[in-house]
Amino acid sequence: MAFWIMSAVAISGVIGRYLYAQIPRSLSAAELSLKEVQEQQAEVTNQLATQRVVPAEDLTPIFRLPCAERVQAQPMILALGWMMALDVRRELNIAGLRLRHRRLKAAVASVGGVLSSKHPELERVIGAARRQARLSKRILFLSRSQQVFHLWHVVHRPFSYSFAVLALIHITVVMLFGVR
Repeated sequence: MAFWIMSAVAISGVIGRYLYAQIPRSLSAAELSLKEVQEQQAEVTNQLATQRVVPAEDLTPIFRLPCAERVQAQPMILALGWMMALDVRRELNIAGLRLRHRRLKAAVASVGGVLSSKHPELERVIGAARRQARLSKRILFLSRSQQVFHLWHVVHRPFSYSFAVLALIHITVVMLFGVR
């Protein structure tokens, strides 16, 4: 029983940390308003518009997102799945972008585009595209991620408390009866 409760606490903690990261925050850990996040997004959009390394059509798969109505209509657990799937898809698209814009030797050195390349301009563009895609996804899923994060507390706390109680019972039994 202790193993399963501990596993549930650990899995719930990982999911909670992911959700916490989805809610945009400033350096002081205060939640940013939608307007502040949109201002950051506009700044990154301008950076991408002025770059000449990667054609805009090569960047479009990185920015592909579902429509806002669809996201709001989804059940919370499905929205969480979409958020995770979009993060994975973004990283795969970035790896593909590295592969398309580097020679074979450089592609092999970057482990199929997963690791950063030695091309600083390409990496600057990829960094800006990654920030833009991440901000767009966070804006799209902002209300859903806040809802799921608050619901997560309802699930995570009972697991944590039951694990703490079970650990105290275990310690008490071992102290009273000893183990030989």
